[in-house]
Amino acid sequence: MLSSKLLGDRYQVVEVFSQGAFCHTYRAQDTYLPNHPNRVVKHFLPSSKYSISLEIRRRLFTREVEALKKLSHYDLVPRLLANFEDNLEFYLVQEFIEGHPLSAELSSGECWSESKVIQLLQEILTILNFVHGHGLIHRDVKPNNIIRRKKDNRLVLIDFGAVKPIWNHLIRGQEQTAILTPIEQYTTIAIGTPGYMPSEQQRGKPRLNSDIYALGMIGIQALTGIHPTKLPEDANTGEIIWQHSAQVSTGLAAILNKMVCYHFQDRYKSAQEVLDALLELSNFYPIKQESALFTELVNIKLEERLSLTTEEANQVFPGQESASLLDQDSSDITLSETLLPPTHIYEPTENSPVSSSAPNYYSSETNNTTISAAPKPSALLIGLVVGVFSGLVLMIVSYWSVQIVAPSPQVQDLRLQQPNESR
Repeated sequence: MLSSKLLGDRYQVVEVFSQGAFCHTYRAQDTYLPNHPNRVVKHFLPSSKYSISLEIRRRLFTREVEALKKLSHYDLVPRLLANFEDNLEFYLVQEFIEGHPLSAELSSGECWSESKVIQLLQEILTILNFVHGHGLIHRDVKPNNIIRRKKDNRLVLIDFGAVKPIWNHLIRGQEQTAILTPIEQYTTIAIGTPGYMPSEQQRGKPRLNSDIYALGMIGIQALTGIHPTKLPEDANTGEIIWQHSAQVSTGLAAILNKMVCYHFQDRYKSAQEVLDALLELSNFYPIKQESALFTELVNIKLEERLSLTTEEANQVFPGQESASLLDQDSSDITLSETLLPPTHIYEPTENSPVSSSAPNYYSSETNNTTISAAPKPSALLIGLVVGVFSGLVLMIVSYWSVQIVAPSPQVQDLRLQQPNESR
């Protein structure tokens, strides 16, 4: 729909974004404001596609507006800016999010790291936690509806055109004016995208964790580089088979598998539950990262120290193979990735057996990183120089002391003159 006619006498359509089942979405310019900023305009239930009475369309439109108003003060969803009726057609105006869709980052064959997937899950789960807390189900969580916002690189969830209120929550809230028939309360139309839509949503009965299923499939797609529609399913259980196509830890795989369980009863009940599980899992990542960083720094420092002390040794002992001497004195030090206390750092040697009753900190199950470390030759050289210097000083002081304390000829003369004096 590109025409010179302004929608609502204000919005000029410049691009068609989509023409979905229940609304047409356009990029339009707001002619009332300076610089004509971009807006997203949604044509709700076009009369040309649906033979629905005006009264029902108006009621559904009002319900949609009230649902979106609950989200307008949240920064990670598009704000609802206006809604209006034009020539018996209904329109929503939302904030335009400048950026690119997540689908652009999920190109086929490229696999994300675990840490990046966890960050993705945490960002979108935080948004879903807010949306679900207001009694709303998105129903179309997919990569095209997640925008990487250009100004701050954050993820934003868009396209709430398929949003469905949770009926018992809605009736208790502000929507008391809408008269809902029993059919409207317990039935709906299947809305979603193949690959991201769980079985209960396909039957027209979405739940809160239907959105969790969709996000779990996005996480699996990021890890495997495979679109969800191309992943095999277990013929007996309907569960997705994917772990063979990804390098993933047991912990993250367990979380994703629970997010995408075939039966909604087996999934996480809320976005907060998934966030809590990811928090427990992510607590292990900083330790491993710090340990790896610490090991890398130790290696760098050792290389610098060895090169420095070799030069020092060559200056003190020219012509000698000091490097070989250092190698002979080197010893192996084991640094556990779990950063055990100092008393648990060194592996026991044959000369220092560990009691059988002591905890086995050095079993093969412990993931250790072994590095080679040499004693500090600079300290030995300094000690040697200090020792030699001290010895020389001691010899000089001793000689000087002997000269002072030793009997002189005058003392001997005094002792010889004593008998004469007695006379």
